[in-house]
Amino acid sequence: MRNLVLACLLLLTYGAYAADRAVVRMPDTPDDMYSSSHALVIGVYDYSGGWPKLPGVRQDTDAVSMALSAQGFNVRRSVNPTASGIKAAVDEFIARYAGDRRARILIYFAGHGHTLDGTGYVVGRDAKDPAKDTAGFKKGALTIDYFAERAKEMDSRHGLFVFDSCFSGTVFKTLRSIPDFKTEMLARPAKEFIASGTESQQVPDDSVFRKRFIDGINGYADVNGDGLVTGSELGQFIQTEVSGFSAGTQTPVYGKLSGNDGEFLFFRGKQQQTASVVAPAASGEREQLLAVIRKSPGSIEANNALKRLREIDDSLKNQPPVTAPERKDRVTTVTSTVVYKRADTDYPYVVIAPVTAYAGGHRITAAFSVEAVNGSAYKNLMNRKEMLRSVMGHKIEDSGIDRSDSIADVRRKVNDAAKRAMEFACPSCGRYAPVLKGLMIK
Repeated sequence: MRNLVLACLLLLTYGAYAADRAVVRMPDTPDDMYSSSHALVIGVYDYSGGWPKLPGVRQDTDAVSMALSAQGFNVRRSVNPTASGIKAAVDEFIARYAGDRRARILIYFAGHGHTLDGTGYVVGRDAKDPAKDTAGFKKGALTIDYFAERAKEMDSRHGLFVFDSCFSGTVFKTLRSIPDFKTEMLARPAKEFIASGTESQQVPDDSVFRKRFIDGINGYADVNGDGLVTGSELGQFIQTEVSGFSAGTQTPVYGKLSGNDGEFLFFRGKQQQTASVVAPAASGEREQLLAVIRKSPGSIEANNALKRLREIDDSLKNQPPVTAPERKDRVTTVTSTVVYKRADTDYPYVVIAPVTAYAGGHRITAAFSVEAVNGSAYKNLMNRKEMLRSVMGHKIEDSGIDRSDSIADVRRKVNDAAKRAMEFACPSCGRYAPVLKGLMIK
């Protein structure tokens, strides 16, 4: 367990200069805004000074590195460094790349963090347990102030510091809304923060924040659909999604320092409208397609037939799929976790909902019912239902759902993921595998 997954994004932009004032339109690509993009990803998981090991950080650093590379960043990595190693890596990285005013600079740290006497620390590989050796802890850790000072020294236009670690998030002032992004913001300084919660919260080592961070920069956080993800959009996305995913046990906050209203930018790409060539309808084709749909309305063939009908008949373009009973517009929406008892069972069902996951380019929201084996199992289910909900979400995201999957395939993979989650979180609790009671795909 990682005490708290803290996401602290520090975005810094230094003064408008002549070249900035020449920007008069929204940028479409990173090349329109930045001369280059560089990222340093630091991961510490093999601790040796008394801190718990964090095997999930290995996956975090790999996933974040790949996501940033796909976003056009030149990515460098530092794995399992000591505090002096972190400092050396950061200093060398900033010296090498941050002298360019038009560069985009990002530093991402995943590992333990700690708050001591109101000061946040990033914990190096060999740091001691502060409860047993305060001096040894401070020698093996770096304060957040160190990173703030390095940021102030950078000449680059935008700097983003991301800490997926644990320490108090109470220093951050929550924003109430996302500001409208205007071209004049491109030249304004920006110091923005996102924190995943408070130091007293606990989340699994499998980082919820890392997944939402990647989803956000890849476009899910693009609220207004302009092809840009700003720091404020990313902050609100992470706040909403992580809080919902954890059922309020992890409560991110985000904000800006006074006088800094610029924005760090990620680019998801503008939606390009391309003309497609549709083959003309053959003689009698429409009637043949309709016959397929009438014969087997719940089949893959019927959906393929409807797809072709939409191509040749404009009046059908907005008709829903015909698969039954798993139509995307026929769903059950569940917004809370409840418990109910049926007359025909010895022990009650526990409903696990909403389970939210991002897979295959879709946001998937599901609800499951689990029948307890006995009274003891029922108590375990009640105690573990939030953990089970979180594990189900992770298993769904790792289930291999693809954009090309039919709804039946998605349903099967979601069911299999829920079964694996039960085997992991409460293997002897359920009389049967979890039953899928509602499924929404967006």
